[in-house]
Amino acid sequence: MRIAMLVVVWLALISNGFAGPLEDGVKVYDSGNYPHAIEIFKPLAAQGDAKAQYRLGMMYYNGQGVPEDEKLAVTWLMRAAKQGNVDAMFELGNAYLVGSQSSKLVEDPDREAAIWFHEAARAGNMNAQYYLGLLFLAGNGVQQSRAEAEFWFGKAAAQGHAEAKRAIQDVKSKK
Repeated sequence: MRIAMLVVVWLALISNGFAGPLEDGVKVYDSGNYPHAIEIFKPLAAQGDAKAQYRLGMMYYNGQGVPEDEKLAVTWLMRAAKQGNVDAMFELGNAYLVGSQSSKLVEDPDREAAIWFHEAARAGNMNAQYYLGLLFLAGNGVQQSRAEAEFWFGKAAAQGHAEAKRAIQDVKSKK
């Protein structure tokens, strides 16, 4: 029994010493050293790491360690989203919806936002579900549908999204 406990402790200590480059980049980012985090994320992103692509995209979007560049941010977010990164899907939707430069990259930014919010919403992202509900309610980028809005607000509300809970009550009260 004592040997098993020592083995568990030893494995825990060893595994902490073998963090991968992505984890190292996240630690550096969390410490606020954005230029060094960029140095770590760039090669990982170029090699196809979707999490690094997402992180790099967000750093370009927010101008953390690099000059703010929405076009480059969208490029990296798109790469990550196409690999199934749900956070990148949601942020792409945001970029197309509210970005000052991102919206100029496509013919119909509301439609593009709806596409990416829908992808993230289907994958369970409650913020994307809420925003998709708003798009359906307003008819921006999608055909207006109170029923669809209520559906997506309901999904987000079921996960505890406070604004979605209020929105679903508003939609139901106006039936």
